[in-house]
Amino acid sequence: MAALNGNLRKMFNHRIALIALFALLALGSGCSTVKPSMKASPSLMNALGMAEIPLKDLKKQYMTEDSRFVEVDELEIHYQDVGEGPVIVLVHGIMSSLQTWNGWVDELRGSYRVISLDVPGYGLTGAPANMDEFSEEYIYQKFEKFVDYIDLEKFSIAGNSMGGYIAARYAAEHADRVERLILLNPTGYPQEHPWIFQYANTPVVATLSKFAQPPFLVTMNVKQVYGDTRRLSQDNHYRYIHMSQRPGAKAVYLKTLQMMTEKDEDGNPIIRPTPFAGIRAPTLLMWGEVDEWTPIELAERWKQDVRNLKFISYPTVGHVPMEEMPYQTAQDALAFLSDLNPNGGAPSINELEDLLQGDDFSEGFDTMEGF
Repeated sequence: MAALNGNLRKMFNHRIALIALFALLALGSGCSTVKPSMKASPSLMNALGMAEIPLKDLKKQYMTEDSRFVEVDELEIHYQDVGEGPVIVLVHGIMSSLQTWNGWVDELRGSYRVISLDVPGYGLTGAPANMDEFSEEYIYQKFEKFVDYIDLEKFSIAGNSMGGYIAARYAAEHADRVERLILLNPTGYPQEHPWIFQYANTPVVATLSKFAQPPFLVTMNVKQVYGDTRRLSQDNHYRYIHMSQRPGAKAVYLKTLQMMTEKDEDGNPIIRPTPFAGIRAPTLLMWGEVDEWTPIELAERWKQDVRNLKFISYPTVGHVPMEEMPYQTAQDALAFLSDLNPNGGAPSINELEDLLQGDDFSEGFDTMEGF
């Protein structure tokens, strides 16, 4: 009985410590993160980051008529498949989900077959039962199998953040299958990481985060990846919070932050393989100029390694250009992809601006009779 009382006392003390820590952090973060996080939470325990949202409830809210599932080893990978034409696969980054591409899907689906997936570990796909298996290599290998399981032969890929690393690595290792490659603020080269990555690796926080990850911290991170937080929609904001409370997400998110800053026995950062010089597909590199997670200076490394590369940057935009500025980035992507589907291309933003400024595009065209 004494041992049982001791265990209960320890659990109670843990909860008190969590609440005290999160209260201090919440006070430091201000009302702009706490209030929206509370509104997105279905209960007080969710607002404290101590409860989960049942998977069936998340599926009810975030699945659509275009949702599909495919079994890849032990995972049921959630993806959406819309439109007809040349295929493009969209790969999101860490702690996100396929809905980050909704703006692109709306613009591309009229001319392309667009496949977006919840990358293993995130969204409605979730992670393996054995978290010791979860790593960047695990994610990449499951992506390779996913492509094979849905019988894709030749296609284009767009990837953001770690999804950009997956897309670029796949394009390098399967050059005969990738027609076009689009990278948006991709990771891949050694870099400094945001404070939250280091913060999550401190012993106290790492231990407490196994039990609770309050949504206001999610809000802080989401606002940090936006260049202009006024572009953050309520739907996207709530989605990030809800997906962070999927069963098993706490372990995945903690492991994600740890593996991004993994060090060797000597305390040096572990360098990922960077086979990007093997990319043969024409490549479009997009970058938000005020990205605090993956600084624009890293674009120079991609320019050095990838031969056939076009670069576009977006002032005032952060780490997720396709979410923060979906229409403009989608139109630039369509212009880049247009030779794959000549009848489906749309003018880029730059072309539209030229038209509005009165540039003459009539040269080379016959005048229509009667005009």
